[in-house]
Amino acid sequence: MMMRLPLQVCALASLLLPALPVQAQESPPAEAATADGKKKAVRKTGETQASQAPEAASAGSAPVQVAVNDAFTRENVVRLEPLVIKGQSLTVSKDQPFTVHVFDKDFIAERQVSNLENLFRETAGMEVRHLGYGSVASSTNLRGFSGGGHGGDIGFVVDGIPLNEASSHADGYADMGVIIPLEINAMRIFKGPVSALYGNFNRAGVVMLETRRSGKYAELDVRGGSFGTVDVQAAAGGNLYGVDINAAVQSFRSDGFRPGTDNQRHTGSLSLGYNITDKTRFTIAGRAHAGEAKTASVVTQAQYDNRHSQKAFYARDPNVMNDSTDKDLYTLRGDLSHEITPNIKAVLFGYATTQTFRRSFTRLTNATTWQQRQEEYDRDVIGFGASINGRHDILKRPLTWTLGAERYEESTLYKYADALNNGQWTANTVTGGVNGGSGTLNRLLKTNYVSMFAQTEWALSPYFRPSFGIRKDLIDGWCKRRGLETRTGASAECGEMQNFDITTPKFGFRSTLWPKLLEARLSLSEGFALPSDAAKYTPGVNVKPTTFRQMELGFTLTPGKMWMFDVAHYQIESKDEVALPNPALLNYVNVGRTKRIGTEAEVRFMPADWFEATAAIAHFNSRITESLQPHLIGADVTGVPKLMATFTGTVRPMEGLTVTAIGRIFGRYAINLPTATQPQAFYDGYETVDLIASYEPKAQPWSIRQRYFVQILNLTDHRYASSAGITSGVRTYNPAAPLTVLGGISFKF
Repeated sequence: MMMRLPLQVCALASLLLPALPVQAQESPPAEAATADGKKKAVRKTGETQASQAPEAASAGSAPVQVAVNDAFTRENVVRLEPLVIKGQSLTVSKDQPFTVHVFDKDFIAERQVSNLENLFRETAGMEVRHLGYGSVASSTNLRGFSGGGHGGDIGFVVDGIPLNEASSHADGYADMGVIIPLEINAMRIFKGPVSALYGNFNRAGVVMLETRRSGKYAELDVRGGSFGTVDVQAAAGGNLYGVDINAAVQSFRSDGFRPGTDNQRHTGSLSLGYNITDKTRFTIAGRAHAGEAKTASVVTQAQYDNRHSQKAFYARDPNVMNDSTDKDLYTLRGDLSHEITPNIKAVLFGYATTQTFRRSFTRLTNATTWQQRQEEYDRDVIGFGASINGRHDILKRPLTWTLGAERYEESTLYKYADALNNGQWTANTVTGGVNGGSGTLNRLLKTNYVSMFAQTEWALSPYFRPSFGIRKDLIDGWCKRRGLETRTGASAECGEMQNFDITTPKFGFRSTLWPKLLEARLSLSEGFALPSDAAKYTPGVNVKPTTFRQMELGFTLTPGKMWMFDVAHYQIESKDEVALPNPALLNYVNVGRTKRIGTEAEVRFMPADWFEATAAIAHFNSRITESLQPHLIGADVTGVPKLMATFTGTVRPMEGLTVTAIGRIFGRYAINLPTATQPQAFYDGYETVDLIASYEPKAQPWSIRQRYFVQILNLTDHRYASSAGITSGVRTYNPAAPLTVLGGISFKF
């Protein structure tokens, strides 16, 4: 894999590096704030150092639902750094009128994951349907959508840098594998298009990742086990000559649980922060990632039905060729923040990303023919902007606000070829393939965004704490052919994108109906989705973006110190979905609606320090309500079950020992849309149980905290598909991992 540093990154670095000061200054101490709150179950590990306590800290307990349970999030709040990234103060507010789920760094460390997406299942209504392809993003469900990660239903942002790719394997594709779990201070999951700080790809919600930017710490996690898996993560932070330095690395490799599916990835990140004056701070951060894998594609119905034989179930189909992936990614970001007044802070930011991604994949193109396709994406991004954040008393009540603007440019050199023979072109490649092949593409895709956003929260009274937000996105772009293209039809179009002018409002309020007992929240918000690449790069097309309107009503009940109940009911309606009635005429129109109705509930029971139990349950009804094809009306949205649930129980039978069991239910879901003659097909879903045990000795030699742990995943060795679908009329499945045993040790120096 070739490493490269594009002109955009070098140019951004040349602009930001001169701002680094010559004379070192001391960083200000972290400011700690505490408030009364309900009892939390905390793993007994001694004192928590202030420099290591996260915002909304909850060491070793269930993940924190910030917008749901104020009592569980106000304890031990620590401001680690003065930098505010694009309205960050509004992402941790206890007055938010919508649902935000938070995983802090202590909880992440407790779960000991190699990829943060493995925590999503502990959020009500969220699940990852793993594809089993190394260095390829999996599909994530949230709020009745099933295309996060491998598609564009969910936004992913790390320190303000978007991970979503505007024109990659799928519009909005995002890979969480480029993030090191140990580097994360907090992961916040916004449910629905509720935040004005983020635009495209947030229709189901946004996963906002905040890395550590200050503090003194040194940590090392090492684990290994089944299938030759080895995962090493390290993170360290400190201050040298007035510069806050935060670094993290991860090296992961595995032979894979299917034959010929070894994969590895290596990531490093570095952040440098410096207080130029007591009111001005400069931060620069970079990331480098390299990953590669061999993959085994899907299995057919006949192989799936042979689940009684482990060897047969996980075998590689003989028609699958030398499928593989490789990916390199580099990012650079700089932030300059200045305190204009004690209540107003301004931030200037700029970032650049360069990425190469290549994937070859063998799949069925009809009932009997397998073909290998190859896709290549060379992606470059540059973005910059500014925001102003403030806090004032209006009518003697605190009002927090942010205003900002951002410019974002993304270009992708895209190449596609089909009917390959183990990665090599054949005569059929240039003629469009055999029995359903797609021909070749070689083009440069460009997307430009100019965005303006504003959001405010006003604690007018305990009974009425309103929040307002609005976002405006101006989007344009183009497509230019750069080489041989043999594809024909609607998906081969390449021209100017129409100009989009999109405004998405947000409103809600939060109310304390009974102090320390009952909270309510209500919000209305809108999001949007651009047409697919095939539609938006078709010359002369004039369609509206699809809009998504969410209404959410939620209640939180905390009857005493042992219990917490939270219920959220939502409805998301889409309109102006883009359809193509006649591919020969390229007459794209806005026709189509869906309705997603769901209820999410979380229950926590914590009767004593030695025991806690949680349940996260969601029920969905996601259907098509308008379509040009009458047989689609009333059909289920694919990939979305009626029921998802996670049950967690933790016991601490002795000091230092923690045992956690996690049960997961993912219900029956549709795997295709009906036709005029055939009904929808369904997959029955799955149930799994995982077991995690850890022990932290009371005696810690050399003052180094040590924690030993073992993980038993898929405890019952259940053979099931983590993802299922229909490919060219044939049922196909992605086998889930069998019983997996991992063990390791973590150090805190």
